[in-house]
Amino acid sequence: MRVPRPERFTILVIDDDELVREMVVELLQTEGHRVLSASSGEDGLATVRAVRPDLILVDHHMPGMTGHEVVQRLKADASTGPIPVVALTSAGGEDVHKLSLAGAVAFIPKPFDPSEFRRLIADILSVTTGRTRRTES
Repeated sequence: MRVPRPERFTILVIDDDELVREMVVELLQTEGHRVLSASSGEDGLATVRAVRPDLILVDHHMPGMTGHEVVQRLKADASTGPIPVVALTSAGGEDVHKLSLAGAVAFIPKPFDPSEFRRLIADILSVTTGRTRRTES
């Protein structure tokens, strides 16, 4: 009996920490996803405009443009507003609350367990993007 493979998605990781970016990219690629990365909010927004990923993971604490500002800009644009955004950050209470109010659909705290990270991403994709894809079909 053949087991169906889970659906694969394009995911953008925006984080100024190179080690975190590399780890997240590797974890997501091992799940079969197409993963893009950006080291700043500005680069991340440019990538979103060019590629239109299915999911965006964004750190809050970045030089220049914070994750909060990235989420605000994404949600203010009709073409990028529907893309689910997840805060992947060590930010605490008030910052997480701001990210949520700006439109982040979930929060994954750093540091994270790789197995738990994969499970959370699968759950988030199933609830957000997976539902959207099924509806659009």
